[in-house]
Amino acid sequence: MTKILGLDLGTNSIGWAIVNKDNNEFSLVDKGVRIFSEGVKSEKGIESSRAAERTGYRSARKIKYRRKLRKYETLKVLSENGMCPLSVEEVKLWKKSGFKEYPQNPEFLKWLRTNDDENINPYLFRDKASKQKVSLFELGRAFYHIAQRRGFLSNRLDQSAEGVLEEHCPEIQSLIEDLNSTKEMTTELKEYFFNRGIIDESIKGGFAHISCIPT
Repeated sequence: MTKILGLDLGTNSIGWAIVNKDNNEFSLVDKGVRIFSEGVKSEKGIESSRAAERTGYRSARKIKYRRKLRKYETLKVLSENGMCPLSVEEVKLWKKSGFKEYPQNPEFLKWLRTNDDENINPYLFRDKASKQKVSLFELGRAFYHIAQRRGFLSNRLDQSAEGVLEEHCPEIQSLIEDLNSTKEMTTELKEYFFNRGIIDESIKGGFAHISCIPT
């Protein structure tokens, strides 16, 4: 006598049956079905993996870390060659802090800021460096800007906001690191910038204009 197990595999259930085979005769021993929750979630008729959101956050963290690592390596080379106001030790301290304590050297923050009225703009430095001799700090700012903006040029924010965002980076990171949704992050960021007078909520979109903080 031989026992045979039969399985019917579905997306959210498994049917099973056991039969005895004696020569050419079959007899049912038992049968049943195991139903379990689907491996996908459905929202408004759209199915997606339950792990998709978690994977998305993990991927975002990896991209964020690699971007910081690229900026760190760039700043280290620039500081070693006298092309930015930071010392090598200050750059290494940023990495030792887990990239949480961004350098607050006043000269470095001034180096990061842009000012269209005074033609202090990394795009201008990049253009000048391709045509004529520039200072080491101007060339370093051009290189750092390339490392910051590698890929495409986003038009979501006025480019004059770069210095402000860099200056507030440590506070922003600690503010949003425990938040789980984009909506929560947007609300917290709007309140953060609004309370510091950096954005004007009367302008459509809220983040439409950001101006540099006066020193």
